[in-house]
Amino acid sequence: MFGAHTGLTEKVLSYKHIDSPVGEIQPPKDRAFFADPAKKSLLSAASKAKHLTPYTGTELHGIQLSELDERQKDELALLVAERGVVFFRNQDLTLEGQYEFTRHYGIQDRDPDQVNPRHVTILGRGGDTRSFEHSSSVFAEFHSDHSYEVNPPSYTMLRMAKTPEYGGDTIFTSQTALFDKLSPTFQSTLQGLHGHAYINTINRGGTTFRPPVRREHPLVRTHPVTGAQSLFYNPAFVINIRELKGSEALYILNFLRDHLHTADDLSVRWHWEADSVAFWDNRIVAHRAIPGGYNTEEREGKRTAVFGEKPFWNPNAKTLRAGGSTDKIAVKNGID
Repeated sequence: MFGAHTGLTEKVLSYKHIDSPVGEIQPPKDRAFFADPAKKSLLSAASKAKHLTPYTGTELHGIQLSELDERQKDELALLVAERGVVFFRNQDLTLEGQYEFTRHYGIQDRDPDQVNPRHVTILGRGGDTRSFEHSSSVFAEFHSDHSYEVNPPSYTMLRMAKTPEYGGDTIFTSQTALFDKLSPTFQSTLQGLHGHAYINTINRGGTTFRPPVRREHPLVRTHPVTGAQSLFYNPAFVINIRELKGSEALYILNFLRDHLHTADDLSVRWHWEADSVAFWDNRIVAHRAIPGGYNTEEREGKRTAVFGEKPFWNPNAKTLRAGGSTDKIAVKNGID
């Protein structure tokens, strides 16, 4: 099932790593804690703030990220924590400006395949997601970045430098809403379970700096700022559930993958343009790039991220049904 993604091959056995696995860190306090709950400074600077779907995705118009002050950046963190992902177009951010912007939110995360220590270059992808060679890898599959790390990223930014006229869109899905849509009985079944996340990029070829790792995180996690519960599952990396027998875990993981792939009502599909930016909360959003059908050389972006807290689950945390939908929260804060 997992083939080249997790297979123990000669490449893996003979691999000599350059960097050691990343250990646990203590990130600084989440910047959303410092925000005005009404986000008056940020929203007053926007010419328009519009929800793209009921559960996730908000676009802010008339704002240059390069010009935001510290207060507005903190309020943006809170908006992202509530809405999952916030979009901007026609941005004048340079690569150095992106580094500086990301630095406000914490300690720089690094991908195991990241050549430049400060960013990942995102390129276009072609190919057939239904082929055998891609079905066993992370190719175009839903994922949250680096969920195999001790401290997966919290805030993540992708800035597109160039894009094709059509194609290359990215789908973002709310894992908070995915959890909310489960029955209370199924929610209680998943709470307290732990998924094993695994990554092995050696078999994919290309440049990689770290050895394969396998880590364990709660399958349902609590957001430290909003207190909301969300799934913390993605089919790209989660391969087992600690508390279940093998066949039981397989049934649950297959269900969760179907749940994620049929969540059109909980997702937003973003069409990129040059100088567009997506800023999302990697703790509560899964995403996937739609491959093929365009000239892949016309798509290039730069992704930066910061380490989040070690995932945890609070049994007293709220669900959307108990705590109010993200739509109600945002309407209260003055967004259309």
